[in-house]
Amino acid sequence: MDGTNSHSADDAALGFLYQAQYALLRLWNEAVDDAVIYLETLDDVMLESNGETILEQLKHSLAAKPANLTLTSVNLWKTLKAWIDVLPDLDLSKTTLHLVTVAGISSKSKLINLLDEAADRAELLTDLREEAQRVLHDRQQAQEEGKKDLPHEARAKSCKAFLELTEKKQAELLSKVRLKPSQINIRLIEDELAKSLMSVLPKDRAHIAKLLVEWWNRQIIHAHCGKRTKAIHRFELISRYTQIIADLEHDSLVDHFATELPPETYQSHPMIGSQIGLIDAQQWQQRIVTNEWRARNSRSRWSTENPTWREKIAQYDARLIEEWGYKYADMTAACNGCSEDIKKEEGRGLLSWSFYEAPKIIELLAPSVTSPSYVRGTFHTLSIKGGVGWHPDYEILLGFKKCS
Repeated sequence: MDGTNSHSADDAALGFLYQAQYALLRLWNEAVDDAVIYLETLDDVMLESNGETILEQLKHSLAAKPANLTLTSVNLWKTLKAWIDVLPDLDLSKTTLHLVTVAGISSKSKLINLLDEAADRAELLTDLREEAQRVLHDRQQAQEEGKKDLPHEARAKSCKAFLELTEKKQAELLSKVRLKPSQINIRLIEDELAKSLMSVLPKDRAHIAKLLVEWWNRQIIHAHCGKRTKAIHRFELISRYTQIIADLEHDSLVDHFATELPPETYQSHPMIGSQIGLIDAQQWQQRIVTNEWRARNSRSRWSTENPTWREKIAQYDARLIEEWGYKYADMTAACNGCSEDIKKEEGRGLLSWSFYEAPKIIELLAPSVTSPSYVRGTFHTLSIKGGVGWHPDYEILLGFKKCS
C-alpha cells in the first residue's frame, strides 16, 4: 500500500541518489585523467581537477516542468548559505561554485549572468542584497506587529548570513558562482551515460551503462560505510569501463559478488542449516551464509545476462557433485558401523574439504571466476535439494531418500 506521508522521505532519497548518479556522469565527462570526485563532503558533489576545486550544489525534481529559478527561490538562497558555511575551508582563488538544477531560468532574470563567467554581476549583487534586506525587514515588521508566523522562514537564515558578509566578500563569492540550469533528472542519467559511450557498439551501450552504474553505486555505498575512501578517481572509473569491455569481447563471466557481503537481513535456505546441523557444525553458519549468498547471486545474474551460461553452470554443478561424490563414497565406507559421533566428525571433515580443498583442486567454471567463494557457495546451494550433503546418512535423515 502506498503511504500518504512518504513524499519528503522519497524526495530526500531521490536527492541523494541523484547526487550519486550525477557524480558518475560528471566524472565520466571530465577530460582530465587525474580528476577525483567526492560526495557530501564540502558540498553535494566536489570535483578536483587540474588544480581546481569545483563545489556543486544539486537541486533535483521529477516535476515535468519545475518552477523557474528566481531571485526569491528558496533553492538559490539555501545554496548560497551552504557555500557561506564552508567559506573558511575554501581557497576561492582556486574554487568554482556550481548550482546545478533541473529547473530553468527566465531569459529576463538577472540570474542569466551566472551562465557566463565573464558576465558582469554588479546589478545582480545589488538585487541580492536588496532581496535579503527585504526578507529580514518583512520578518522584523511582522514580529513588531506581534505575528507568530513570520514570513520567509525558509530563507531567513540564508539572507542573514549573506548580509553578514562584507560587501567585498559578497562580491568575491558571487564571482565564483556558475549556474547550470535545465539539467536532466535522475530518470535520464543512465540513458545519457549510455549515449556517451561512443567507443562501443550501439547495441552494447545500455548494458555497459547499467554495469557502470551498478559498480558506481557500490563504490558510493562503500565510501559512506567506511569500506573505501570517499575519493573516487577517474582512473578507477575508466579501469572498470575497460574491464567491462574486455569481458564482453571475451564473453567471460564477471564475478561481481566475490568480495561482497550479504545484507544483514539475508537468511539462507533452512535446508542448509539442517545439513550442517546434522554434523554439529553450526559454528560454520556465518561463513556458509556469506559464500552461499555470493554463489546464488552470481548464478542468478549470469543466467539472466546470458542464458547460454545456464547449461555451463549446470555442467559445472555436475562436476562439483562428481568430485564431492568420490569423497562422500570413501567417507560412508569408512563410517560403516561407526558411532554417531564418528559420523559427525567425518562429516565435518567433508565440509572442511569443500571449503578449503575443493576450490584448489577443481578446475574453474571460467578463467575469470577465481574466487573460492563460488565453489564453496555452490556446494551449499546444491545441498538444498540433496545434491550433496555432509553427514554419511544425510539422504535418509533429511528425507531425500527413503530408508530401505
